[in-house]
Amino acid sequence: MAMIGGAIGLVGGVGLLLIVSAFARRRVTLLDRVAPYVRPSVRVSRLLMDTSNRGLGERIISPLARDLGRAFEGIGSTAASVERRLQQSARRTTLEQFRVEQVLWSALGAAVGLVVGLAAIARGSSPILSVAIVALGAIAGAMLRDMALSSAAKRRQAHLAEELPDAADLVALAVGAGEPPIKALERIARISDGAIATEFGDLVARVHTGTSLTTALTDMGAVSGSPELARLADALVVAIERGTPLADVLRDQARDTRENARQHLMEIGGTKELAMMVPVVFLILPITVAFALFPGLATLEIGL
Repeated sequence: MAMIGGAIGLVGGVGLLLIVSAFARRRVTLLDRVAPYVRPSVRVSRLLMDTSNRGLGERIISPLARDLGRAFEGIGSTAASVERRLQQSARRTTLEQFRVEQVLWSALGAAVGLVVGLAAIARGSSPILSVAIVALGAIAGAMLRDMALSSAAKRRQAHLAEELPDAADLVALAVGAGEPPIKALERIARISDGAIATEFGDLVARVHTGTSLTTALTDMGAVSGSPELARLADALVVAIERGTPLADVLRDQARDTRENARQHLMEIGGTKELAMMVPVVFLILPITVAFALFPGLATLEIGL
């Protein structure tokens, strides 16, 4: 019991130390007091302001998340990387909200580590080992949230690569029928769904707010993170600037995308040859040998 009490006291002391240090770092300086009166205020339309209501828990954790952001950057989750992956995964989450989610995942990992550490202390382990388990659980929780974001971004890029050839053919059909490029993209975004429809919808919305079509296409290819969509956007920009028929460019891009997808599948199949041999060698081949040898072995046993 003394060991458990000592471990609980140690964890509580570390927590109080972190709280005191956080408040000490958040002291209001003279620069913070003067800055609102010196910096020029940026007037933003209320229609473009973020009107999402944050919950009480998020408002409480947000200051702590901002302080822990530097620690998260130390494990590879930098602010630039997070913002890029948030855009690639088409999530409307801000960097601050993602840091709050990381804090929650880290707290969950620390709670699991605390349970494991207390169980280890009850079996006679060192309290220092239990504290290390709690710290590792907290770090693992933050890293798992970062890995989940990376996985979501990769899944969306894969969906874009799968949907792009069909969408390019539909846009080529609409452009060939006489529709302007922006109207064709708007039609495809309206009648279809999926990742590519979302990208086309955002592009059309940007064009309707005053952005030129070529600029919107360039930004779409850069932000999406999909090489296939970036090539399509660059080809459309070049075709629009040079006056090349868009329908032919779109069909060529759709054909190239399908060929690249087929080539990628062939490469994956070539790297999976050894893995494909595992069920053959360890499952199918033993069963085949057993079926081939069993009648002979049965006959020999009967003869003996």
